[in-house]
Amino acid sequence: MKTILETAVAQPRFSMNEVYFAIRQSATPHYLTQYQSIQTALGGPASKRVIQGILRFAFFIEPVKTPKIESTKFAVRWGPEISPSDPRFASYMDCLAIYDQLLIEMQAALKDEAQKRLLHDFTEQSLIAYELPLDYIARNLDQKIHHPDNIFFFWDDLPHKIVGLRKLLRGSSQSSFFQAAYNKIVVKSYLTDRVLTGEHKTNREKRWETHPGSVHFALRRDCLEIELALISQLCYFADFPRNLQQQLEEQGLLSLAQLQESSLIIDTEHVSRCPITLEPLSFVEFKAELLSPRHGKAAYQVGHIHPLKAVSNNPYVGHTGKNISWISAQGNRIQGEYSVAETRELIIRISRNYQTTGLIH
Repeated sequence: MKTILETAVAQPRFSMNEVYFAIRQSATPHYLTQYQSIQTALGGPASKRVIQGILRFAFFIEPVKTPKIESTKFAVRWGPEISPSDPRFASYMDCLAIYDQLLIEMQAALKDEAQKRLLHDFTEQSLIAYELPLDYIARNLDQKIHHPDNIFFFWDDLPHKIVGLRKLLRGSSQSSFFQAAYNKIVVKSYLTDRVLTGEHKTNREKRWETHPGSVHFALRRDCLEIELALISQLCYFADFPRNLQQQLEEQGLLSLAQLQESSLIIDTEHVSRCPITLEPLSFVEFKAELLSPRHGKAAYQVGHIHPLKAVSNNPYVGHTGKNISWISAQGNRIQGEYSVAETRELIIRISRNYQTTGLIH
């Protein structure tokens, strides 16, 4: 197996399909039994994607290419791209232990019908390749993050709600809009920006695969929370189709109370507002922009309530659902590098100055 994996990442173009079929063909009876049980439970296409997702998580990483920081490339965890002193490094034997552990846990998960349905939905509604409800337990900085003791499948309400929203919205009368919206959201939720300064340079890496000492790191479930926050806020934009909104609420996929408890601005009319200008965010305007984009023009963007400046487990500081919001282009320009609170203080001070000088009444 080790030879198959190392050969795959040495190719000019990585192919997970080739890895999958090579490993199936060379598998021992022990592994063949496990693969067959997954296929029996999920069917051919879904089982293939689940096994590929486990392979992807256990053995591979996509670090950014250096020194140009232009894109990512598949590598094995024990390869030369990751230093042995890096928390993301893992020996082949540790990766194999993770693989074995995940296959065993998958056998248990497939005995639960709700978890089987979730796996089917994830494979059918995935936004990023090899997506599974699989994450690290903790953001390890002083020990290995990619270790058998630091991984788990999460089967709670979050992934169920995420795939439920994707399925309903992408199959609704607004499907073309939501396909475009999800394309934007996936970049802002799951992938790093291009960062060319500081110790940890990055560009479109998976957030949970960038260095855990980077302010741009986030656990996978934090990224799911961001997707949920952005989609939920979007469904309360002004002029959003009320019948679709009611359908989402009735199915428990939208929680207005949860949104109002977060940092997102939802007014008494249940309309999302820009956290800086406090002007209503318009579904009609955003839809027109997404379906007929103009290069360099974006009326609505995604911003952090508090800029990512320090490594912290505080959910109101890092890349989390509690620190993210849609923001108008005007609000984004005004905010700059300030937090929302700092920006509001500045706006209030400026307003008072105008009143003191008599320029406004």
